[in-house]
Amino acid sequence: MKKIKIIIYIASFTLLGSCDDFLDVVDLDTLTATSVFKTEVDMGFALNHLYNFLPGADITQEMVPYFWTDEALHRNINLEGRFGSDFNWSTVKQPGNTYVLDDYYRYDRIADINFFLEALPNAEYTTAGLKESHGAQARFIRALIYERMVLAYGDVPLITEIISADDLPSRTPRLEVFNFVINELNEIESALPLTYASEDKGRITRGAVNALKARAYLNAVGWHIDVNAMYAGAEAACKSIIDSGVYALANGINGFASQFNRSSNGGSETVLSNNFIPEFRTQPLARRFAQKGSWRGPQATYGNNQSRAGYTSDFIEEVQTINGLFPKDDPTYDPANPWSNRDPRLAVTAVLPGDELPDKGNPDNIYVYQPHPAILPSRDDITKPSNPTGYSFRKYIDYTLDALDRGDADYKIIRYSEVLLMYAEALAGQGKNGEALPVLDQVRTRVGMPKYSEIGLPTVTRGTTGNQMIDAILLERRYEFAGEGPQRWFDIWRYKLGDQVIGQTFGIPQSTTEYGDLVGPKFEPNAGAYNRVWQDKFYLLPIAQYIMIANPNIEQNPGW
Repeated sequence: MKKIKIIIYIASFTLLGSCDDFLDVVDLDTLTATSVFKTEVDMGFALNHLYNFLPGADITQEMVPYFWTDEALHRNINLEGRFGSDFNWSTVKQPGNTYVLDDYYRYDRIADINFFLEALPNAEYTTAGLKESHGAQARFIRALIYERMVLAYGDVPLITEIISADDLPSRTPRLEVFNFVINELNEIESALPLTYASEDKGRITRGAVNALKARAYLNAVGWHIDVNAMYAGAEAACKSIIDSGVYALANGINGFASQFNRSSNGGSETVLSNNFIPEFRTQPLARRFAQKGSWRGPQATYGNNQSRAGYTSDFIEEVQTINGLFPKDDPTYDPANPWSNRDPRLAVTAVLPGDELPDKGNPDNIYVYQPHPAILPSRDDITKPSNPTGYSFRKYIDYTLDALDRGDADYKIIRYSEVLLMYAEALAGQGKNGEALPVLDQVRTRVGMPKYSEIGLPTVTRGTTGNQMIDAILLERRYEFAGEGPQRWFDIWRYKLGDQVIGQTFGIPQSTTEYGDLVGPKFEPNAGAYNRVWQDKFYLLPIAQYIMIANPNIEQNPGW
C-alpha cells in the first residue's frame, strides 16, 4: 500500500451549506496535523473535502465504465486512449495515457476518510447529533467506494483505520467486504435525515443510503450465493425510499430532460448528486460531448478537438418506437425518417444525424449535424477526428453556457427513476411480476411510452437474462440512463451478459438517403478498431501491476 499522507485542505474545500466564517484569515504557519481537526468547524471543512470523492461530472470518472458496454465508444484523444472501450485492456499503465482500469481502486480516498473518522471522536462539537451526522456522511462515502471496488475487483483489502506505510494487507474476501458495506449502511441510516434545509441541500440523506444499499444488493446478484436474499434486500431498501414520500418523478418528457440542466438542481427526482457549486467546481461534460460544428459559448477558449464519445448503432436501433416496438418489428418505422415517432427519451439522449444545432460561429445560425462523410459540408465527419459512431451524446449539453466547460447542472448519481426500476427488478427477481409491472410502467408513462400491461412485454433476443420481466426492466434502464453513468455496466456485469452483447461495434449507416437503414452496411468506427472480443475474465477488472509491485501480498485476478 502507498504511504498515507495527511493533507490539510483549507481554501480548496468544496463548500456544501453555509459557512459564515469561510473568509476568516488563518495563519497557515500555525496549521499542523495536531492543531486542526479539533472543532466542528475543522471537521466540517474536512468533511466537505470528502464530498469530492463522490462520482464526478467528468467523462474521465463516472462515465468511463459506460464505454465498456455495448452502448457507447470513446475515441482516442489527447493521449487518453479509448478509455478501454476497444477492450484492449492491459495490467500495465502505458506511458502518457490515463490508466482507466484502476479508477475504482481508491485507497488514497479510503485513507483520507479513515483519518477523518479517527479524528472525529476527539473533536469538540456543540451537539452530539452533528458529530454523529458527520461520521455517518463520511462512512457513506467510504461504503460507496468499497461497493464499487467489490463489483469491479472482487476481493479487496478492507481497511477501516489508519495503517503504517509498512503494512502490506492482503485482499479481503469479497463477501466480507460486501457485508461490511451493508452493515455500514444499516448503521448510519438513522443518523441521517430524510431531507435537509436549503443551505445543506446535496448532503447525504437517508434516501441516498437506501439507494446505495439497493445498488449493492443488486450488483451482488451476479456472484452472491444467496440471490434471493439480494433481491429481498434491494426490495426493502427501495420500498423505504418510496414510502418516505420525499421523491417523485418530474412530469413528462420535459421533466426527464430537465434532469440534465440547472433547473433540476435540488429537484424531487434527485436522490444523490454531485452538486455544482459556482465558486469551486465546473462541470465539463458538455465540453467533452459537444459536436465540433456546434456553438461552444461566447467565452470558450478551447480548440475544435472535442466530440469524443458516441452511441453505438446497437443502442440507437433498439430504442423503441412510440408504439412500444423495436424499429425492426414496427411496420410504421420509416428508415428515411427514423427519428420521428420514437421513444421521446431518444431526442433528449442523443444528437442524431440531421439534428439542427446552434452554429459554432454564430448561435443565431443553424448548424445541421451531419457526420456522414459523403454529405458535405460536415465539420463532424465520422471518418475524421470526431465522434467515432456519428451518434452523439446530448445529456448535460447546454448551448446557453458562457463556455461548455462551465456546466452548472448537478451531476445526478442516483435518480428516483433508478430507485423505481431497482424496486421493479427486485420484485421480478423474486417472481413478483404482478407487483413489478406497474412500477416499470410508471417510468414508461412518465415520458409518454405505452404501458407493458396494455401491449405486453417485449421479447429481448440480444442480451437476455432468461427472465422476460427482468429483460424488460433492463431494457428500460437502457432508455432511461443512456449516457449518464455506469448503470449499463452494472447490468451487463451482474447478469453476465458480456458474451451476448459485446462484439464488433458499428456507427451510422452508409446510406446517404436513409439515416435509419437497419439492413444495409454501416460504418465501423476507426476502421474496425473496436472489434471487441469478450472474455469472461473481464467480469473482474485486473489489479494494476504497479499496485502489486508496491504490495506483493496483493494477488492478481484470475486470467490476467
